Amino acid sequence: MLGWNAPPKKAMALGAILRFPDGRNMPDVHATLFDYGGAPVYLRLNLGCETPEIYRFQGSKGILEVTEFTITYFPQSGEDESPSYYTYGYPQAMREAYFKKWHEEHDPKPGKEPMKEGFTFRGESWDAEKPHLWRFFQGVRNHQQVTEDTVFGHNAALACHMANESYFRKAAVTWDAASNTIKS
Repeated sequence: MLGWNAPPKKAMALGAILRFPDGRNMPDVHATLFDYGGAPVYLRLNLGCETPEIYRFQGSKGILEVTEFTITYFPQSGEDESPSYYTYGYPQAMREAYFKKWHEEHDPKPGKEPMKEGFTFRGESWDAEKPHLWRFFQGVRNHQQVTEDTVFGHNAALACHMANESYFRKAAVTWDAASNTIKS
């Protein structure tokens, strides 16, 4: 989704067998934090309940949420929209002065409240086979590169292997491209 086609630089995973203690050795709850060169990516697997697949990208302009059938944008101004929560730890006089000043500087005038309007695109399931097959056949027919080529497949599989290795080693792991090995 982000146009990256590289393996993660580092992975740190935790997990456990919580729902299905039936002799398996792979966790049924598995959380991994990947480092893709300054951009952290968090993925989780939970086989203990049915949950929708949701991908959430959080940035300075808002949140982009991708589900199987929708893409929704929730805009954010990047400005302070409420007083800082940690000011409740201030002494009372300091807290009251902070709140007074914050509201004087940030509260919109009556009738001038900003309206934040997001939007949602709905469509066919991105997981449906038909669009994937269509893109593949068009790529073959027109001698064009397909989106998920062998390098993409390698990098996606490598991220999964790094998550599993981190889980079993109980330590963060890195990918060493020079030696083609996962190291901890």
